[in-house]
Amino acid sequence: MEQLLRMLPARRQPLAVRYGVTSALVGLCFLAVMGLQGRSGLLAFYLLFPAIFAASVLFDRGSGVFAVVLGAVLMYPLMKPADSSLLPADVTISLVGFIVVALGVAIVSEGLRTAWERAAAAEQTKDLLLRELGHRTQNNLALVASVLSLQARTKDNSEVQSALEKAVARVQAIASAHEHVQLFRHEGRVEMRPYLERLCTHLGDSLREVRPIAVKVEVDDVHLRTEQAVPLGLIANELVTNALKHAFPDDRSGTIRVLLKRGSSLDLVVEDNGVGCPLHKTERLGSRLTRLLAEQLGAKLAWEEAAPGCRVRVEFSIS
Repeated sequence: MEQLLRMLPARRQPLAVRYGVTSALVGLCFLAVMGLQGRSGLLAFYLLFPAIFAASVLFDRGSGVFAVVLGAVLMYPLMKPADSSLLPADVTISLVGFIVVALGVAIVSEGLRTAWERAAAAEQTKDLLLRELGHRTQNNLALVASVLSLQARTKDNSEVQSALEKAVARVQAIASAHEHVQLFRHEGRVEMRPYLERLCTHLGDSLREVRPIAVKVEVDDVHLRTEQAVPLGLIANELVTNALKHAFPDDRSGTIRVLLKRGSSLDLVVEDNGVGCPLHKTERLGSRLTRLLAEQLGAKLAWEEAAPGCRVRVEFSIS
């Protein structure tokens, strides 16, 4: 609808433009009337309706009324008898009927454009409200992350401090999704490439310390609904965090790759070239959260040996 409105001229065009274009439209339709007059009789003048509709939608009701009057004037010589300037009764009734219906078309057509403009304005207002809601949500989550981060720095217990730091990372992963929301066809969708790139860059800067660990992100052009993007971002957060903390002990170097590829399904792959997957993997909070988020997405979650390293694959269908 918005694209159609962009194609239409502005309402207040100069008088010469409005009536000139209207005259041209009526003239084109009248040529068709003249071509069909011999075969279609009086019904042929209804071919003027497209010009009346177009003039009313393109400009305003006045242009539509002008098209009706001009059409009636042009039709008069075709309908009057050769030996009289007066129209027969049946022809007069037909012409009056045409004028009444055509005026109704002009009024309704202008109302149709007005309705389109109001609907487009309402959609724009809704988009602005959605963006404002997203910004407010992002700011509130950032506030929560700041409070948790401050609390983590005040705790002497290393386990409590680590738990709070992980909570901060998870809240930041959710907040970052709202930062990358774009409105496609009036649905909030997250652009996944910048979202995952920023998320992984933040994790690498926060957790690699001085170790030479590279975090590489390769993401197809994918836009997901927020209810899919946030769980997927949290899964990536957990997997990259786990790799940064456990895949490269003793200050060894390495690479973590985060891939999001779109085919018949959407595949998220997080792999490293570190020490490999644990032989007896105990399900801790991060692993349990990853599994629950995968179940929420209806995704298949698989841990694989990468030789060297470990690979985690999350595969699910998108809508």
